[in-house]
Formats: sequence, C-alpha cells, structure tokens
Amino acid sequence: MTRCVFRDIGGTALQVGVYSDPAFETHLHYDPIDDREVCHDEWVNNNVVNDCTNEDWGCVGIGAGYVHDIHIEHNEVSEVSYSGICVGWGWSRTVNCMRNNRIVGNYVHHYAKHMYDVGGIYTLSAQPGTMITENRVDSIYHPAYVHDPHHWFYFYFDEGSSGITIKDNWCPGEKFMRNSNGPGNVWENNGPMVAESIKINAGIQKN
Repeated sequence: MTRCVFRDIGGTALQVGVYSDPAFETHLHYDPIDDREVCHDEWVNNNVVNDCTNEDWGCVGIGAGYVHDIHIEHNEVSEVSYSGICVGWGWSRTVNCMRNNRIVGNYVHHYAKHMYDVGGIYTLSAQPGTMITENRVDSIYHPAYVHDPHHWFYFYFDEGSSGITIKDNWCPGEKFMRNSNGPGNVWENNGPMVAESIKINAGIQKN
C-alpha cells in the first residue's frame, strides 16, 4: 500500500494482519504452524492518514496485529482519537509469530483527540528483530475529560514488548512508557536531542 490518502473514516484507516479470535487467550503466545495464517512481507509507505477513528475512538491510524517482516515507513498520521501507529498484539513476552517489523521515518501528530493511555507509536508483545527508528512524534491533544491527563506518551511499549530496538526518533520531550516489558529492548537517542534532519525528513517522501 503506497501513496494513498485515508480521510474521514469512522475506525482504523489502515489495518495489516489480524488480531486474535475471541476464543483465544491473548496472554498466550500465538505462533501457528502454517505461516500463511500470519500477514508478512507487506509495505505500508508514503500514505496520508488524516481525520480517522471518528466513530470508534479506540481505533488507530495504522494498525498491525499478528505480523512479521512488515514495513511501515514514511507515512503521515494525524487527527486520530487514540494512538497513531500500533504494531503487535497479545500480552506475552514469549517469542511468537511476530518479528522483524520496521517502523521507520513516520510522522505522527495531533493524536489522542478523545482518549488517553496512548502513544504516537505503540507496541505489544515480543517482536524480536523489530526496529523503530527515525520517526517524528509531536502535537498531542489534551482532552479535558480524561481520567488521568498525564497518562500519555510519545512512544509506548506496552505489556510484553520485547526484542525491539528504538533509536534516533524525534519528539519534543522524553515522555515514554515501558509497561511490563520483556527482555531485549534497546532504547537509544530518542527525544528532542535527535538530529534536526530526522525531524525534517520524517513523513511523506517527495520522490
């Protein structure tokens, strides 16, 4: 999926991969024998996602469930009710079907219009070999009615997030969440000190 515009949508604008069936316990790791059950080797790049999640506030701009070798690169996500880009599903530190995902060079801004407990870029569960780099996240909303107005983040590693490298991402402050993470995460050079070129080059590519 490349160079598309998603605008004025009630739920998630762009979804890659599936979440678990209702009967599956999401605290267990999901690793089917048949790899065809898992979405992989897909590219989501240079898309504009704007003014989405208008009916279901719990949806996101770009979502990826159980996936591996997915590339989410140089997209712009804005005006969403909850988180911007979410990758991974389940709540497990155990190695599963998810691995080697790349979230690179995206620009997420004006998110959390109606919800908190959010991240501009948000992850769940073990994803060894996954890289989050050279993204820009800023301009979060501050809805007055949320129950905890301080519980928001630029980058949010939620339960079980493991084996992920996050480096060289620009955001205006070092406000990050690491909630019940597993082993192997590497955090390096994220925040306002990151090179200005990374901030400028995030988002849609001209060529």
